[in-house]
This record gives sequence, C-alpha cells and structure tokens, in this order.
Amino acid sequence: MIDNLNDLDQFFEQRRKFGIKPGLERLDYLLDQTGHPEQEIPTIHIAGTNGKGSTLTYLKEMLMAGEYRVGTFQSPGLPTIFDHIAINEDVITSTAFIDILNQLLPVIDDMDKHDLAPSEYEILMVITLLYFRERVDMGVIETCMGGREDVTNRVIPLVTIITSIDYDHTSFLGTNIEAIAGHKAGIIKNKVPVVIGPFPEKARQVVRNEAACKQAPVFEYNQDFFAEEIDHQKFLWKNQDLEHRAKLSMLGKHQIENASLAIQTVQLLQKMDFPLEENALRHGLLKAQMPNRMETVKKEPRIIVDGAHNAASIRQLVETFSTQTFPTIYVLFSAFRDKEVTEMLTLLASMTDDITITTFNHTRALRADDVPASYRYIADPEEAWKDALIRSNSDDLILITGSLHFVDFVKKLIQK
Repeated sequence: MIDNLNDLDQFFEQRRKFGIKPGLERLDYLLDQTGHPEQEIPTIHIAGTNGKGSTLTYLKEMLMAGEYRVGTFQSPGLPTIFDHIAINEDVITSTAFIDILNQLLPVIDDMDKHDLAPSEYEILMVITLLYFRERVDMGVIETCMGGREDVTNRVIPLVTIITSIDYDHTSFLGTNIEAIAGHKAGIIKNKVPVVIGPFPEKARQVVRNEAACKQAPVFEYNQDFFAEEIDHQKFLWKNQDLEHRAKLSMLGKHQIENASLAIQTVQLLQKMDFPLEENALRHGLLKAQMPNRMETVKKEPRIIVDGAHNAASIRQLVETFSTQTFPTIYVLFSAFRDKEVTEMLTLLASMTDDITITTFNHTRALRADDVPASYRYIADPEEAWKDALIRSNSDDLILITGSLHFVDFVKKLIQK
C-alpha cells in the first residue's frame, strides 16, 4: 500500500530500474486485468518526432472551447509525474493518482512474481486510462517514443496523427528514416483516418504503405489541406470544402503546420458527431500556449526558454529567430548526451557565437567530458544563466534551450 508521496517516489524509482522494455504483453495483461478501459474512451492518438505536444495543445484548447471534457496524456511529465495526466486544465491530483495505483498494486505484485514486471510507463498508461474512463468526452494521447511498440499503442483512436518524422531516439527506433517512420506508422489502425504532416519522401512512402495495408484514409498536409501564412502567425487554412482564418499565440512557421493538423483532425471529428463551432476553433487556437515552448520568462533583457530537444527542433528554433533582430543573442544549452549534440550546437552557432553549455540533474545529462573544447562550459546552471544576465543589455536575448527537463529546471531558477 502506498500512503504518501515519499512511498510513491520510492515505488517509481524502483520501476525505473527496469528501463525501457520492448513489447506490449505486460501492458496487455494490465489492461485485461482492469477491464480494458481503453475501449471506453474516444481517443485521438498522436505520434511524431516533433510537434506532438503543440498539436495536442491545439486540439485540447479547441475541444475545450467547444465545452468537451478532454483528457490528455503527455510525455515527458513536467515538473512532476502527475503532469503526464490531465483533464482540461486540471492535472491529476496526488490523491487520485495514488488511489488508482493502490488498486493496481495486487496485479503488479502478481506480475512481478511471474517475471512480467511492468515498467514505469506501462503503469502510468493504465493509470491514465482508468482515470479518464467515465470522466472525459475525448482523450488526446501523445506517444512517448516511436509508436508501434509504444505504451500508448493500445488506445482505440477515432483519428491518428503523425506530425513529423526526423532523426531522434536512433538507438531505439533505428538509424535511417525508413526505420523511424516504420515505428511512427505503427499507430495507424484499420480504417481509421490518419492525418500526416510534411515528411521526407522516404518516410512518407513508409506511412502511405502502412495506411494502404490498413485501409486507413490519409489526409496529408499540402496535399489534402493547406495553410497560407498571412502575417505574424495569422493564416488561412483550407481544404477542398472549407476555409478557416485563424491566429496563433505560439511562434514559428512550424506552429502553423501543427495547428493545421489539429484543424484537419477537428474536421474529421465533426463527421463523427463531435461538432465544433467556428468561434470555438478560433478561440482555442489563439489561446493555446505551452510551458517551456518559446516561453518568455523575463522581458529586460528578454529571456526565452524553449525545449528544443533534438536537431530537428533546434533547426525550427533557429528558423523562427532568423526573422527577429536582437543586438546580441546569448544561448544557454544542455541536453541528453545521447542526442545529436554536435549537430544541435552547429545549428545554434549559425545564430550566435555566444553559447554556454551547462548540465542538470539527470543521469543522461551532458557533463564536462561530453562538451567540445571550443565551447564554454559552466557546470552550475544557476551560475551559467546569471553569467549571461550580467553580460547582457536590456535589449538583448538570452535563449535557454535543449532538453525539456533542462529548460524547466532553469526556468524555475530564474523565477525563484
């Protein structure tokens, strides 16, 4: 029995020792023992290298504006384990989380004894589904990694979305784009429509082939629906039947792409008896914001945190700032050492020659030995951001980027 937060931390610390476990047999057993809650929740399932969180947020805000109760599962959960799971704006309470986990403990104990010990994320997924059952009108579920063998891949979606396909988690998903696409395409279900973003051609072919095998209708950005930027995050969305004018608060061309996927998904849902008025669509898109994504935490000098956690998202970040002018840009960076760190730093160096690398409290975080000799390294992240603050002027930009865990940690240091 888990009675308090300390017990909960110890329980999941023990589970983390199992690491990432391939296969879904343990999850299937847990779902079978809990009455298959996934079968009772209308769901949108989202995979992709980047853009999952933003697309989820646009969908959540539009559906909420239409007065639906929306359950969301996001990964990573920051700043606490509870932040994986929310209904509308309300993160699951520790009491509700522990109550559901205690109900699962007899099943988990039995699985442990039979060499079927479930991992942290397998348990999290079942808690999510049990919490959503009978509480939500729609679940919006973001994959943790990949898709085909991801712990989220037992939901029964009305629509699937694949936002983008690029290199990330290559040690698990493969070192070529076709292999990575094969994992992402694994969320496609029989005859369930799939909405897809702009992909490299090799990845697009993999996804199209999977969809054809599953007889799943494909709705492709720049083929079946389009977005034309008007000015400063205002855009015109259209398909062969409809047009919508919308404006976003989140910055970057890639956000228009993510919002477009969400609009197309809403159009499909409307044909499945989930109506949404035009005003709800516009209001939801404009309201959508994400913590740690192009988030301004101080204005003079401007300090922006952005969890650009792989090379593809760093590329989008650099593109976003290419249209903005600051006298000097100071970058504070840290990431997981198994990412494409050299490529990420090269991209950032195209924007500024003032890059400081630091670390954070995570077993996979960069350390001094991982940092190329040509870059400044300051081991203490608080000292690192204060160093940039001292050297900057009021009209400069301090950009804190890299791992989501890192930017969230530094943001809290700044706010403190």
